[in-house]
Amino acid sequence: MTASDMPIQGPTQIEPGLFARRLEELFRTVPGPNGRAYSAKAIAQRSTEMGFRLGESYLSQLRSGKAKSPSFRTVEGISAAFGVDVHYFLEDRAAQRTRDEIDLMRLQADTNVQLAAFRLAGLSSDSVTVVNELIKVLRVQQGLPADPPDLAAGGAAD
Repeated sequence: MTASDMPIQGPTQIEPGLFARRLEELFRTVPGPNGRAYSAKAIAQRSTEMGFRLGESYLSQLRSGKAKSPSFRTVEGISAAFGVDVHYFLEDRAAQRTRDEIDLMRLQADTNVQLAAFRLAGLSSDSVTVVNELIKVLRVQQGLPADPPDLAAGGAAD
């Protein structure tokens, strides 16, 4: 058994349940090539194709929290299959950075969002402000915060 096959332990040990929650978050939020969420079968297959053998049933056990101690090699394979940094599972700062990257991937995968952004190009500053205010109203009507949390925390100008 090599070091990369050993379960994660010591200073990098993952809090019980945290791995499953973060894995589930990836399944919920990372868009696949078709823009839809990945299936466990697709992630297991991608991981295996990348040289990290991973079975669909074991992945499902990790996802549900029934399996709790993945080897570092397994974590590497899952990370590679989703296209995220392995530290996403190990560090809070890396997890937040990965969430930000996922948000960007979702925006890039959504052609309607891209189309709306491209249509703003060339409009006056006042017109862009009106559109931004309309977007805030629509977000609130749909039960969302007026601004996405990362935008509100960043103190973006209106």
